[in-house]
Amino acid sequence: MSFTYVYIIGAAQGLVLAIALWVKQDNVRSNRVLAVWLLCLVYDLTVKSIYLINPSTPFLPAYILANFFPFLYGSFFYLYVRTITLKRPLVWLDMVHFLGFILMAGVNLHWIFNPWEDGPRGWVSFDLTLYLYSVSYVVAGLISIRKYRRTLHQQQSNTDGISLLWIDVMAYFQALIWFIAVTQWLVPIKDYNVWVIYLAVAIWMTVMGYLALLQQNIKPLQTIDAPKKVDNERFPEVDTKLTQLMGEDRLFLDPTLNMGQLAKKSGYPEYLVSLVINKMHQQTFREYINQLRIEAAVAMLQDTQNSDTILDIAYASGFTSKSTFNSAFKRLHDQTPSQLRQMHL
Repeated sequence: MSFTYVYIIGAAQGLVLAIALWVKQDNVRSNRVLAVWLLCLVYDLTVKSIYLINPSTPFLPAYILANFFPFLYGSFFYLYVRTITLKRPLVWLDMVHFLGFILMAGVNLHWIFNPWEDGPRGWVSFDLTLYLYSVSYVVAGLISIRKYRRTLHQQQSNTDGISLLWIDVMAYFQALIWFIAVTQWLVPIKDYNVWVIYLAVAIWMTVMGYLALLQQNIKPLQTIDAPKKVDNERFPEVDTKLTQLMGEDRLFLDPTLNMGQLAKKSGYPEYLVSLVINKMHQQTFREYINQLRIEAAVAMLQDTQNSDTILDIAYASGFTSKSTFNSAFKRLHDQTPSQLRQMHL
């Protein structure tokens, strides 16, 4: 019965959050994907609560139908990640991502509509099919998140204003939930079963819903496509121009600098500037710019006549927060800015 209370609370919270996400104006497409996903979970938790209270409930067909809902959840995770990072709207062709649910529920319609007399079909392979199908979508979603981060670092010198906390939390919870699901199937342990999975789901719904409501609007990033044949002989001249822009114009001090702006200033296409930074400097755009910013900060910290605070130096170097500055500084110098300054007092 203790699970029942958690499920009911989770379902109630999920319903409120789904409505709030549907009307939220930021990230409209992705929020509505998440809202529909939450509504499916609300239905799932509700019918499970009813079943736990009364296994002979007349709503048994609704409970049997919910058994096939996990085929939806991996797909929803992938589509949510794709929509939030690429801003791609859902189209009718995306129904292909729900084929697992459609097929498995379709062959068991007789059981769904008459669970008191009929039994399931293909239930022997149900778990294996579910985990292979859904976990593959979770993995695809995780790959999409990683690709987005990589693209972000290739195009933006400053990502302080872009918080991906909620999507990280979603990814961690998805990994945890499916880990519980797979392990309870592979290693049967008393009281470690499907009900524990939905306990994690109920907690996830609450945490995820509130974080998604607080999320900022995410702007889509366009992949920089290079032609099949790249003129490597132009690399040195591009690098010379970048050195000039960074040395004389000190473009790296602009906290809003991005790859598009740098390419425009250099007079070369984005793909070529990106390749020069990646190939000749073995760095992402963000790493390249941050290294120049740290070098400028080091010069100020080593200047005994400079009385600026660490935060002032961080801002003067092109950073927008002290935490990002400290992290980048320690990554390159294995010490904090304060420790370096102390050495030169």
